[in-house]
Amino acid sequence: MEPGRFAGGEPLMQRVERILKDRWYQEYLLRNATREAKRRFCRHNFQHMLDVARVAYILMLEAGDLQVFVRRYNLSGREAAREIVYAAGLLHDIGRWEEYDNQSDHAAASARLAKELMSRTGFTPLEIDIVTRAIGEHRRRDAHETLLGRYLHAADRLSRPCLSCPVQAECHWFADRRRRAYFTY
Repeated sequence: MEPGRFAGGEPLMQRVERILKDRWYQEYLLRNATREAKRRFCRHNFQHMLDVARVAYILMLEAGDLQVFVRRYNLSGREAAREIVYAAGLLHDIGRWEEYDNQSDHAAASARLAKELMSRTGFTPLEIDIVTRAIGEHRRRDAHETLLGRYLHAADRLSRPCLSCPVQAECHWFADRRRRAYFTY
């Protein structure tokens, strides 16, 4: 099997690649970067979103929940699940700029923008619903969370390099004792 391809020759994560190349995805990353140019704390950039995608997938694998996820949504298999998890991670903060511009909830804005991006890049309505629900849930943890929402929430926190951050003393994230106990993936 050629690296980066399924056994049948189809490229792995083809739809995720389409998201990354989408002109509006690139525009939203730029808007986030512009709004956060002088931000001293963690940023909502591509590296953070990629880290969240990777950590969410690792956590799902480690917990043995990837197969649960596949069965729950009747997905075609592990690669389809990985593509959905990565799409969620790569899109979860894409609307952060809207929070800076008009104080709207960036999770809701990101879910709305993700729906548009995913519709253009070949995801099914079910996959779009799975991802947008998880994105909408990623900021809070409550009893009504989806499986992907729980992992996205955890990965968002675990992906932050708080232990090496120069502004720890000023950061509300690091001040939270529970946050300091987390291992950074």
